[in-house]
Amino acid sequence: MWAQMQSEANRKLYKFSGPTEYALQNLESGVIFCQHHSAYNDPFEFWSNIYEGIPNPEIEPSRFLAAAAAWGFPADSIDELMSCQAFVENMEEYFDECQHYAPPFGAMRQGIRIACFGSEQDNLLMWSHYGDGLRGFCIVFDEDLIANAEPEGYLLDVAYLQAPPTVDRLVYGIAWDQDWFSQTAIEETKKAIEYQGRTELLSEIPIYEEAGADALRMMHDIWRHAFGTKPAEWSYERERRLLIQTDRDDELPILRKYPFEAIKLIIVGERMPRAYRSRLEAICAKNCGHAPIVTARRSSSHYRLDIVSA
Repeated sequence: MWAQMQSEANRKLYKFSGPTEYALQNLESGVIFCQHHSAYNDPFEFWSNIYEGIPNPEIEPSRFLAAAAAWGFPADSIDELMSCQAFVENMEEYFDECQHYAPPFGAMRQGIRIACFGSEQDNLLMWSHYGDGLRGFCIVFDEDLIANAEPEGYLLDVAYLQAPPTVDRLVYGIAWDQDWFSQTAIEETKKAIEYQGRTELLSEIPIYEEAGADALRMMHDIWRHAFGTKPAEWSYERERRLLIQTDRDDELPILRKYPFEAIKLIIVGERMPRAYRSRLEAICAKNCGHAPIVTARRSSSHYRLDIVSA
């Protein structure tokens, strides 16, 4: 399921660490520390409202309208929607089928482990808060090589909101079905064009592609709302998040292995103690000598960081 959701272009992940023994041990072992959501200092982690089942249009009209819109029946009111014969005749069977297509978001939370990354190598606040005021370092990872290591992970960009989001499993199930339908229709249309010469069907392919893209975006948004939202006050982090699904029922962290070729660059803060830097460089020479080591230095003319080779 997560492999289907990986659609973003390849990017870099920036892991900031202070000059600690744990950071060196993890680098030497080629592992990323992944925690249960309860271990983080934000009490609003995974603080979203999860809705299940088929909504009653009289009691939950907004949910009912959202489900109808995801299916392709947008309407401004329940009365308008219920006046559509095609919708009324098929809604009960279709909604009942689609509610089973969504993953159990609530139950999954206990087993998920999280690793957090930044999106910028020169973010002043990230270097101050997580890089110990330029005394630590930042590992620049290749996104694909991190996501595709075992066990498989899912990467998302954290959404920063003013209020807890809504996660509707029925809407997700409908979006999943719409994406499946679009992909199936594209395949069948291409076959009809190739084997039956029905070139008049060429104009239908972009329509199916757009519908599938809309459904996939909806699934991405629901995943973010379920596992990757934080209060807007945290937005300076521009956090990217790696989710690892486990079968654990405790709250203990895991160490997730990655290939050393996933490391593309090591950025060292200019205030890092010399002895610590020597140890860091020795580990890098042993495990990831292909990755350059550069330094984040304070600019003398602006409040910014310059990443230099020295």
